[in-house]
Amino acid sequence: MLKIVLIALALLSAASLAQDPNLHIYLAYGQSNMQGVAPYIDADFETNPRFLVLRAADFSDQKVGEFYLAKPPMGNSQSMIGISDFFGRKMIKELPDSITIAIANVAIGGQSIDLFDKDRSSAYLEKMRSHGTTWWWIPLLNEYGGDVYKRLVEVGKIAKEKGVIKGFLFHQGEADYNVPDWPKRVKKVYYDLIYDLNLDPKRTPILIGELAPEGDFGWRNLAVKDAADRIPNGHLISAEGCSVLTETDPVDHTVYKLHYTREGYEILGTRYAEKMLDLMKQEVIADSIDELYRKGIKKPRLFFDPEKHEILIRFKKHGEDFTYHISGQKEPD
Repeated sequence: MLKIVLIALALLSAASLAQDPNLHIYLAYGQSNMQGVAPYIDADFETNPRFLVLRAADFSDQKVGEFYLAKPPMGNSQSMIGISDFFGRKMIKELPDSITIAIANVAIGGQSIDLFDKDRSSAYLEKMRSHGTTWWWIPLLNEYGGDVYKRLVEVGKIAKEKGVIKGFLFHQGEADYNVPDWPKRVKKVYYDLIYDLNLDPKRTPILIGELAPEGDFGWRNLAVKDAADRIPNGHLISAEGCSVLTETDPVDHTVYKLHYTREGYEILGTRYAEKMLDLMKQEVIADSIDELYRKGIKKPRLFFDPEKHEILIRFKKHGEDFTYHISGQKEPD
């Protein structure tokens, strides 16, 4: 009996060690701009051990659910350079060396939010079949196991076992320019993921990027803002100033503007990261204040020290003044 107990304890210990709190994982999803369409350059294949991809689709000898050094393609086999690439690079540049960033990217160009809705995807696929839509993207769907929502949940569960899901990166909407309740559908998919992955919405933001303002659907950014506003932990990422490509359809020669240039992706991906870094700082402050309340300290005040360029917390206890860094370290007397 003792042997069984010891084995069980050892297994529990191994399981707890497998989860690394310093491995921050983001689930990215959407259509072509999240997939990424900018061409590679040689520098894109320079890897960093602190930036990983959690494979959501098999690629070459890399398998779904495994972690690898991040380099293109980050999503399906047709992914090029996009938002998630530049997001990850900015995050590791700004965060301490102890933190590793990983991204799982589930995105397919040209698809409605309904493809990501577990309750609408079957009807969406049937509708596409009945309309005789060109099915160029079905091989990409199959790379994600034929169901993008299930694949997001699958890699999300692996992410929770190995590290911490810190948030969602989302960019989609061009395909739904004529769907009035698109913001409501975006919200539903987010909360379905929160529920099925058992995440705390207060600690799991979704960053929602604008459509290219100078592109064909820039006028839809009011709906993008509406989607972000409907989610308490939803955050709009501005695409102002992000350059857009002018492309020509090879079949009907229609000229369109939907995708960002490489420079546009770099600006937008960096803005996703800057917002996430700001949210992380706010979380540290909130956690520090909560800790003071747990210690019985009442009415702490935030204080900005202009000389140190640092936010501090001040409070009184038993008539004595105390000052702490937001990390919880006491300011020396």
